[in-house]
Amino acid sequence: MSLALGIGANTVVFSVLNALVLKALPSADAARVYFVNNSGGPAQSFPNYRDIRDRNSVFESLFAYRIAMLALDDDSGAHRVWGYLVTGNYFESLGIKPALGRFFTPAEDAHPNASPYAVISYTCWQNRFGGDSRIAGKDIRINGHPYTVLGVAPRGFHGTEIFYWSEIWVPMMMQPQIEGHSWLDVRNTHNSWVAGRLKRTITPPTRVCASRWECRG
Repeated sequence: MSLALGIGANTVVFSVLNALVLKALPSADAARVYFVNNSGGPAQSFPNYRDIRDRNSVFESLFAYRIAMLALDDDSGAHRVWGYLVTGNYFESLGIKPALGRFFTPAEDAHPNASPYAVISYTCWQNRFGGDSRIAGKDIRINGHPYTVLGVAPRGFHGTEIFYWSEIWVPMMMQPQIEGHSWLDVRNTHNSWVAGRLKRTITPPTRVCASRWECRG
């Protein structure tokens, strides 16, 4: 996890991280999904993500995500679990289809603290909620707050890293509530990872640039 959460990693450490991130990703046409880096480290600020997303010309979609530790209440009490904060286009960009219910959308990830929704992993659904077929639409408590479960991720999908298994995904705009403070508009923070799906018209070179200003050195 020190590799996953660290910033300012040296070249050797980043090479190891880059070999792990998005490797063997269980998504549709995974070969076109690329991890975006323009800072020498694995993370971006969320304002940087929005700039790259809005100005890029080679990705058909870009998403941001962040690993988060959460407190989840179930029938047996509160538990510490690993989860993701993700932008509303995360599942769509990866080409993931729900096993049950649906995923949240970009429209449901537009305003801070206005989208108390959750998607749970198939394993979480089975182990913590007994495979309840009516789980979609029910409220669960995350960090002491009610969140409506919209759907269940497909069996075998635990996120975008092979070394880290998520049980819950919540919209990125819920970050202030989840973490107790907001960095969504702070340019000098580096709290988000960014990945995207290349357009089919793009043949990836050794280095993929989302825009001309992003490629330096």
